[in-house]
Amino acid sequence: MRPLALVLFFVISLGGCTSSSSPDPKGSENENPLYALTLMRQGSLMLQQGRYEAALDRFEEADKVTPGNATILNMTGLCHMRLGQNDRALLSFDRALALIPAFTDARNNRGATYLAMGQYRMAEVDFGAVLDDSTYPHRFDVYYNLALTYLQRGMTSAAKENFRNALDPNQPVFEAYIQLATIEQQEGFPDEAIRLLEEAIFNFPTRIEAPMALGTLLINLGRENDAEPYLRRVISDQPNSTRANEARRLLDGD
Repeated sequence: MRPLALVLFFVISLGGCTSSSSPDPKGSENENPLYALTLMRQGSLMLQQGRYEAALDRFEEADKVTPGNATILNMTGLCHMRLGQNDRALLSFDRALALIPAFTDARNNRGATYLAMGQYRMAEVDFGAVLDDSTYPHRFDVYYNLALTYLQRGMTSAAKENFRNALDPNQPVFEAYIQLATIEQQEGFPDEAIRLLEEAIFNFPTRIEAPMALGTLLINLGRENDAEPYLRRVISDQPNSTRANEARRLLDGD
């Protein structure tokens, strides 16, 4: 039986990071706080638009205007992450946390950086500390990332527990459905994998990854008639995509 593709997703809570504000540490003086605030707003908008280098320029300029601001350092680290500059990102998050150890956004982002660098134990420590903050608004993303640290070390039971924790009824993490369905299929529980993928389709009707995964699973189980509507949906939604080509191949029995 062909297994579902195992794909890693690093869930970074950009919304929380860009909106949070942390107090300046004692002893720092803002030479021109209004100019720095303007630079930060411009940088945040550019970051959301995917203009990472331009955003980085704004945050670095803001850091010159108001040195020692942990929020600016956190945003600088996010830009470095998006540019694939993990070493620089780590340095920025370290500096932010040195100023304000309780800066949960920066700790979560540092954990995501460790995860991207394959330093899974370090990532686990940071994610665990983030989850100790009961007020943190992006806990379900953190559970998902924590699950990835366990999965990469072969700790499947711990990974499953945290993937399930990421499936909050009100704001589930989509990728957790895919990962759990993959594990359930690999462990010989296709019915549970089907249930998870059906739930993912219901909760995320615009995401075609779940119909593709469910259609593929049903084909592998010999249930071609059940698989057809899911695969045809993939073809209809993204007719020129690689997934659509794969769906056509499966429907043709190749």
